[in-house]
Amino acid sequence: MLGLLRYQVFLVYGVGFLACWVGAKYSAQEPTLLVDLAPLWAVLALGVYAASTVAYNVLTFRDCPEASLELEKQIQEAKAEMKKRKIID
Repeated sequence: MLGLLRYQVFLVYGVGFLACWVGAKYSAQEPTLLVDLAPLWAVLALGVYAASTVAYNVLTFRDCPEASLELEKQIQEAKAEMKKRKIID
């Protein structure tokens, strides 16, 4: 879905799912447990997807040694400036 923001894609899928669910729920002759619990299963599937995405991204997180060196340099500069202004000893 090119050109859409993330929330717009979510809304498109959500409205599509709700339309299919309402159609299946009210066109059935007798209520079925699968159709009645479909929104619950969708929320659970979304939660599992979110948790697995976070876990994967944490496991594949790359180190940034150049950013670490830059941060250490900034810390030293900040300490020197605070000593100059007599904020710390």
